[in-house]
Amino acid sequence: MAILFKSVLYSESRGINMVGWQEVGILVIIALILFGPQRIPEFAQALGKAQASYKKGLQDVKSSLSEGTIPTTGGYDPALTPEEIQIIEAAKAKGIPTAHRSIEAISQDLLNAD
Repeated sequence: MAILFKSVLYSESRGINMVGWQEVGILVIIALILFGPQRIPEFAQALGKAQASYKKGLQDVKSSLSEGTIPTTGGYDPALTPEEIQIIEAAKAKGIPTAHRSIEAISQDLLNAD
């Protein structure tokens, strides 16, 4: 326990997100106790595959951003559903203001306009 406490204090003096050899050693010992030496290589392999997949996904997003191939929602908030976008477009077509208004208020104005 004293080693863990000393390790935490020491890592704080180095700054946030800094992992020292003591922390790594404690994690390795805990992993050996919990999983045994036979399963550690499996976990390391899975971790390597996950890291490679993450890097590939990140590279795909970066290339999509640079090429401009990410689909857009026509300038609308991506959180809007297709039905909500239709409501907004119908309101704009009838001249109903939509800026800074809730979908419910816009829908009510559409109903009243008919």
